[in-house]
Amino acid sequence: MQALGRHDRMGTRHVCFLFATNSLKLQFDYILLRTCLPRTPDNRSMRKKGGAIRADGGFKSQAGGGLVGLFALPRGRGAHSAPFLSSGDTGGVPFGGAGFHSDLIMGALSSDAMALALPILAALPYTASFIDDVKSGFIKEYLPRTTVPRYIAGKAVGCAVSGGLTLALGIFIAYGFAALMFLPMEAYPKPGETVPNYFGNLMETALMFFASGAFWSLTGMTFAALTDSKYMAYASPFVLFYLLIILYERYFDKLFVLYPREWLNPSSRWVFGKIGVAVLLIEFSLLMALAFAYAAKRRLERI
Repeated sequence: MQALGRHDRMGTRHVCFLFATNSLKLQFDYILLRTCLPRTPDNRSMRKKGGAIRADGGFKSQAGGGLVGLFALPRGRGAHSAPFLSSGDTGGVPFGGAGFHSDLIMGALSSDAMALALPILAALPYTASFIDDVKSGFIKEYLPRTTVPRYIAGKAVGCAVSGGLTLALGIFIAYGFAALMFLPMEAYPKPGETVPNYFGNLMETALMFFASGAFWSLTGMTFAALTDSKYMAYASPFVLFYLLIILYERYFDKLFVLYPREWLNPSSRWVFGKIGVAVLLIEFSLLMALAFAYAAKRRLERI
């Protein structure tokens, strides 16, 4: 009886597995059908208005992150036999150009979706830790074992590092997956063609986003200490982010250094490019850390 029951359970799991795999196959077939349609007026009207058709037949969302066309792989026997394709013969692969894995990640990082999520992601790990210590009473047990300046400095450094690593490590992980998946299928560079420094660009981007995450995380912790509200720790970075966007786009279009979208994808107006953005954000982070130290010291005096 036990063997029979075990056999029934294994059969049920097999049926569930087949159902899940068939459902995924249907979803991918639908995506392939949507992305591989010819560029005719009839088929173009069938696509959603939120995307743009690529010149090579793929489909790219205006958000810059979701490249649905990357699933349009060559199908059939022998489709995976050639690890590299020449620049002139993409073999039907919509991302046949060299550097697609890098362009995919960099395009996603400069998208509207990333601009929406960046201040929230940076604020999630550690911004409310100071208010949690105060309201839970843990600070009364902790301060006798250290000094107030050391406690405040530790909170500021931990907040900055956690917010920066949340974004930087995410970039490294996403870039690694993109390289593993798409790099073997990209077109091989022509003889004599210069290959961009993908690793250097990745490191500059990660440094810029690390500084951005540190600044927004410290912003949340500072406003939480000023208002004594845990909700402000998560809401204030998002509110300040879009307040700066509104001020730039409607009133002060010359102050591009205070435009948060420039901190995601710097324009040619920056002298040192992404490094210049990172230096500016590190300076803003230091100023925000000083503001947090002042607010935290005043709050601890009331305990």
